[in-house]
Amino acid sequence: MADTRIKVGMLILMENDLEKAITFYQSLGFPLAFHLKDKWAELIIGDVKLGLAPTTQPLPDRHTGIILEVADVKQAYGELLARGVTFIREPFEAVHGIMASVKDPGGNILDLYQPTPEKVREMAKKMGENN
Repeated sequence: MADTRIKVGMLILMENDLEKAITFYQSLGFPLAFHLKDKWAELIIGDVKLGLAPTTQPLPDRHTGIILEVADVKQAYGELLARGVTFIREPFEAVHGIMASVKDPGGNILDLYQPTPEKVREMAKKMGENN
């Protein structure tokens, strides 16, 4: 019987400067898998490919909703700053985890994320006590 489960195979981001975008994502530690100069690039994020497609259309800053999970956001933040990555939001704590935001050369905003399941359990317990 065929496997009918759906999985994410690739995410595609539009970029005004493909070469700068490749350099940016390589600085995040993603290996380049495929590159057609000025036409297309693919990098690897775990089991998912990140496709970079060139465009000449204006690209205003936009939050992609792409979350890059790390074990320690503050450590990753320091390491990436040392590699020249610019953050638009320093690490901050949310109810569900610790996050920081970066913007790629095309204006795509991505978040680094460190889950804090213990805080979520604590919040759920407190909410249960209030009901």
